Order: sequence, then C-alpha cells, then structure tokens
Amino acid sequence: MLTMLEEVVLLAVDEKTGQLRSTREFGTAYALVGALFFDLALARKIDTDTEAIETIDTTPTGNATLDRVLGAMRARPTAGTVRDWIEAIFLERRDLEGEALAEVIERGILRHEKSKLLWIIDVERFPMVNDRPQQHVKLRLAHSILTDEIPDTRDIMLVSIAEPCGLLGYVLSDAQIAGRRDRIRRLCQLETISRKVAEAIVALDATLRQAMTKVV
Repeated sequence: MLTMLEEVVLLAVDEKTGQLRSTREFGTAYALVGALFFDLALARKIDTDTEAIETIDTTPTGNATLDRVLGAMRARPTAGTVRDWIEAIFLERRDLEGEALAEVIERGILRHEKSKLLWIIDVERFPMVNDRPQQHVKLRLAHSILTDEIPDTRDIMLVSIAEPCGLLGYVLSDAQIAGRRDRIRRLCQLETISRKVAEAIVALDATLRQAMTKVV
C-alpha cells in the first residue's frame, strides 16, 4: 500500500506532461506535511486530542521520512500542538516532495527525466510508468465526495488535506466541487486529527501570506 505522502505526490503529477503542479503557492508542500502526520496516525505512532499530539509508539516504521519526524517528536520535551508541528516541519524545508517522488520511482510508478531548457535550465519530468495507483487515488477521492457513503478514515484524511491545499481540482470539476461543498465540509470535520491538520494548514497559509504582504 502507498503511504499518504506518496498518494499526495502522485496527485501533484500531471499525467499528461509528467510535470509537478500546484494550484496554490505552497499547496502541495502543505499537503505533504499533512500527509506525513496522517501516515504516522494510521501507523498508530501518534494520537491527538483537541490540542496536543502524543507519541504513543516510537518503534521505527521502516520509512526514513516518517521515522525522522517520529524521532523529532520523541526528542521534544513537550508534546506540542498539531499546528506547532505542521509549522515546524514546513519551515524546516526538508524535501518531502523529493523523498516521496523517490519512493514512487522505486516502486516503478514514475520515472525521472531531466532535460535542458534553452541549454541552461534543468527541467525535471516524472512520466507515468504505471498510472493505476494515481487513478486509484483519484477514484477514491471522487467517490468520497460525490457519494453519500461514509468513507474510511484514510479517505477522510485525504479529503481533508486535498480541500485546503487545492488538490481537488485535479480530480473534480469546479462545478462538482461547488455542488458538493457541504459534503466536503462535513467530511473534513469527521476526524479530530483531520480537522486539526486542515486548520493548521489554513492558519500557516494565512501567516505566510501576511508575512509576504508586509515584505512587498
């Protein structure tokens, strides 16, 4: 099974051009940080109440990215809130995108191509070798939103980061998203950790936008 980090990076790859895309500044970066938290929660490594994150199992997962963050959580003297950790990991500027891409390339889902633009600028592309995993993620996301069934926890988590990070447009039309807005809001509220991660992403985005406005 793919990690949620891998699922998010697959959503960000344009299946026609093989290029990474983002509908919003930092949108994919936010989504990857959120996915990392959800992977730890699904692996039963962390839990969250209304505020703090608690580390409940420090046994390594075998995934280098997840274990690095799990180790940082274990070493921190105070638990910290979801927002604290979302901001800390985002601002650390680790290459979550590159790490997730490396994983899906190793799985044989994508391949890495590099070329030169005007013989100077490196252009990277990630053409699909096997498009089934990406299509599976898209189908789950669409099914969660367009039907009235209660999705499983993993798919609720996927909706709750795809919505604030602008990833839904890669799967659904603007009309479909607008017509199911209430459904999307309800899904984003179903799980405590999903709700807290989405709120933290929105707050971080607002903080960064305000900071950039002051600089300009």
